[in-house]
Amino acid sequence: MEYFYELFLDLPRGGPGDNKSTRKAFSYLKNLPFEPLILDIGCGHGVQTIELARICKGKIIALDNYQPFLDILMQNAIMEGFEDRITLKNQSMLEMDFKNDTFDIIWSEGALFVMGFQNGLKKCFQLLKNKGFFVVSEAVLFLPNIPLPLKEFWDEQYPDIKDIESNISIIKNEGFDILSHFTLPKACWIDFYSQMDEKIKELKKKYHDKKIALKIFESFEKESKMYDNYSDYFGYEFFIMQKK
Repeated sequence: MEYFYELFLDLPRGGPGDNKSTRKAFSYLKNLPFEPLILDIGCGHGVQTIELARICKGKIIALDNYQPFLDILMQNAIMEGFEDRITLKNQSMLEMDFKNDTFDIIWSEGALFVMGFQNGLKKCFQLLKNKGFFVVSEAVLFLPNIPLPLKEFWDEQYPDIKDIESNISIIKNEGFDILSHFTLPKACWIDFYSQMDEKIKELKKKYHDKKIALKIFESFEKESKMYDNYSDYFGYEFFIMQKK
């Protein structure tokens, strides 16, 4: 994992996204408490965590299992003057030990797949207060009959990936009302992969004699090329929902 983390540590974000989309998703949350309690699951570098602190007066628990990401987040929180409202928690999302009915909002951008979408919904339903909100961006398929190379890629990386309507159906079956959903702009993916590709070039030179490292970097290059070739077929969809 050391090579994986070295690649991502210097990137601005842990995955595709932008502050405009974070703000758009938050805009659908109505009748919030003045200081909502927010859980950001799989926060990574915490770009969206900081943006949430800008948007509202809430207190945020930022959860990730890699301390260097959390350290970057807190450095940025201090620079912005948010250190009193952001609490770091180094813990796997698979081992969350919060009490049920705790949070007004749970947020997760591009990370819930670690739990599996439906399992994540079940767990977050328990952790949310009555009428609490859950916002998640999830990898989805936009078109049927995807090309074979893309199917093989997703079968390996995330076989649970579904289309938008299937995810909405799961959301409703797990006790949520779907408030809205929208697709993350392609520009977010292009920006992310262009930055990642540049970092990979540096690291391949640094680790030119390390077969394991090169194999990891090549797997991310493959991911980038998949988006270059098949961006019409998949992307991230923001789902904004409320516990019934």
